Parts: sequence; structure tokens; C-alpha cells
Amino acid sequence: MPQPTDAVLSELHFNKLQAIIHDKTGITIADGRSTMLVSRLKGRLRELGLSDYKAYIAKVTSDPDEMQELINRVTTNKTYFYRTPRIWEHFRDDAVPQFLTKKAGRAMRVWSAAASTGEEAHTIGILLEQVRRSEPGFNYSVLGTDVSARVLKKAETGNYEGAAFAQFQKDAPDLFAEFMKCDDAGQVQISPEIRTRIKFKLHNLQKRLSGVSPFDVVFLRNVLIYFTNEDQENILRHVHALMPSDGVLYIGESETLSRLNTPFEIIGPMIYRPVAGARRTQA
Repeated sequence: MPQPTDAVLSELHFNKLQAIIHDKTGITIADGRSTMLVSRLKGRLRELGLSDYKAYIAKVTSDPDEMQELINRVTTNKTYFYRTPRIWEHFRDDAVPQFLTKKAGRAMRVWSAAASTGEEAHTIGILLEQVRRSEPGFNYSVLGTDVSARVLKKAETGNYEGAAFAQFQKDAPDLFAEFMKCDDAGQVQISPEIRTRIKFKLHNLQKRLSGVSPFDVVFLRNVLIYFTNEDQENILRHVHALMPSDGVLYIGESETLSRLNTPFEIIGPMIYRPVAGARRTQA
């Protein structure tokens, strides 16, 4: 029997996997990236005892659990706490104070739309918990979503190791000490007060997020680069439908909306707001 690790990914089967991944996640695997796909899937073929990609595609298309495993393996999930301090400074010094001025009396709702293993959602929680402790009556909720069930399982634990929080510990030692508990093994756990206000949910950004109230702030960072322009515009229409006219949208440092047709306008590098009067799609 041929060894699964020696299986060759033909152009035909690469194209089929490329189409499956786009259909299920919206992510476009660029032509010529078959080597990357093989590096992420060859171990799975070995685990399943499959000798070629034809058999693997048959398995994926007939087994929903294997489809989720495929999504888990092909999505990129690199993140860490307090990534891009400029964004967090704006969130703390501008977005939150504006909310307190305009909407005091209700909980602030924030969406981490590409949550990965949860570092971003928990950073949001840390900054908002600091506000809650100093502002009587203030409360908040955070929703973290991702297309990968594997990373969300990690996010829900609230446990992290050195690389994820090292820079945050250096840049914001007081916050780190107040809201993150370090054990003897070098792991940290997020404060339970924060974790109770954060929920994680499996979600494909190409689909409409249902059953939620509008979000005052949306973090859509370092994920748009994996989509075509058309798919980015589709995602941003869905996001726009879930934001009030005075909401704030944050994107990644290597991303821009300037070449896209979207209902957002820039207010600073990586920072946008919904265009006043733009037509809203049904969320």
C-alpha cells in the first residue's frame, strides 16, 4: 500500500480542494500554493490511512466532521495579546470614552470577528474590565468568532503560554499583573471576571451572523488579506449591517479598504466608521 505521505497533489485535486475551501470559508488559496496545502494535509492523510488526495476529497465531501478538520488545518491562526498598540490606544482613549458619553446605561458590545485562539478577545476584555472597575454602572460583552473549531476550543480555556503574552507583559505590566494569573509552569489564565463576559462562536465571515444585537466596535483584523476583493466587500457588508452609524471598525496593519467598494470611511490608519446614510443589508 502506498504511504500517504508520498501522495502527490495533482492540479485537478488541488483545484477541487481550492474550491471546497473557498466555498466553506471564503478563503482563497492562491494558484501555485499546492506545496503549502500538502504541508498542512499530508499528516491528516497518514492519520486516516488514505493513499491519495482523491480518497481524501471523497472523505471530506461526505463527512461533516472531516470538513471541519480540513478547515482547522488550512486556516492561519497567528496572534498575540495587545497586537498593534496604536489600535488599543485608540480603543481605550477614543472609542470607549465616546461610548460612555453617548450610550451610558447599557452594556458595550464588541465583536472580535477573527478571534483565532482568543488573544484579541481577551485583550478587549482586559481593557473593558479596567473601565468597569472605575466607571459605576458600566458593563460589556465580547463575542469572538472564527471559522476554526480547533482554535475556538483553545480560546475558551483562557490559558496561554509565553509567546502569546510576552510583549503584552512588557508593554503593559500593570494590566498583565491585574488581570492575568501566572502559574509555575509559565502559563497564564485570564481573570474569571473577564472570561464570563466573553463568548466564542463558530462563524464563517462570508455568512451573515445571526441572533446578535449590533456591535459598537468590531475588530476585523489581519483576516481580509486572505480573501479576494469581491469576498472582502461581501464580508464588510455583513459587518456594516451589524453596526450603528457611530460604531468603530478596526482592521489589520497590512490591510486597507481604499480600493474596495464598502460602506465605511477612514478616520485613521486601520480605523474606520460606517458611512452615514449608507444602505444597510438585512443582517
